[in-house]
Amino acid sequence: MRLPTNTDLPPSWPAGSVTHRVVYRVEVGAAGRILAELPFPLNRRAIALLSGDATPAEMELLSVPFENPEDAELIARVREWIAVGASAPQMITFQGAQLFWGAGRAAVIAPQSRLTALEVLLAELAYFELEIGAIEKSLGGFWPDLEADAGPAFELDERTHRNRKKLGERFRQLLGLRARLTRILPFVQTPHVYPPTLASQVSERLRERLRMEHRIEILQQQLDVFERIYDACGTRVSEFTASKKGHLLEMIIIVMLAAQTMLVLFEVLTIARN
Repeated sequence: MRLPTNTDLPPSWPAGSVTHRVVYRVEVGAAGRILAELPFPLNRRAIALLSGDATPAEMELLSVPFENPEDAELIARVREWIAVGASAPQMITFQGAQLFWGAGRAAVIAPQSRLTALEVLLAELAYFELEIGAIEKSLGGFWPDLEADAGPAFELDERTHRNRKKLGERFRQLLGLRARLTRILPFVQTPHVYPPTLASQVSERLRERLRMEHRIEILQQQLDVFERIYDACGTRVSEFTASKKGHLLEMIIIVMLAAQTMLVLFEVLTIARN
């Protein structure tokens, strides 16, 4: 028996139709149930919030059990639901199932026996889409900083050296984005499953429609550029710091030699007077 989550739809929808307001967490908490366990090592669960929970959802999933997924009227209603906030929602028809994808929303119309597997699939893909989108947004915010920091990658001065902590923090943030991208990479760029299943074939088609592999490839190329620049900045900072320490050590040696010379001269003059 499928448990109702946040919003059971009006009676005009097919019996059992429900919307899931989904968040991705490590722990389930008191106000939700596990919709999908994401693969290791993602360490996340897709949690469907229960009715009355005001927690902002990370995605919404409409699930419609129906034996005739090609019903034109029903498809039109689902399209209307998923088009909120999406200019061009995606639609896939495959082996008696209809799947829809929009901005922050997904929907599936399928016979009851196939519904659970497709819900899990859409919940997983939504997580990958959210991660890719978040990395794209974060990386986009680094471009102005990169333009300002490109100079120190070749030549470092005292003013820039004082900002070395900011340079280091940006580099650590970029490494964090690289780690997030690498963690989802095996599940987005996965080879075809044999023998194929309904879920695996739908997953392949949706990943292709959403250009996930292409977007990840672009992100990897951009991260390579950022990391090369900030790695060069780190090298210049290390060289500048070592140079400053070397100059300081030289000055200390010069002062010590000068003091020793003055002491010797003082001793010589004292002996000469006597």
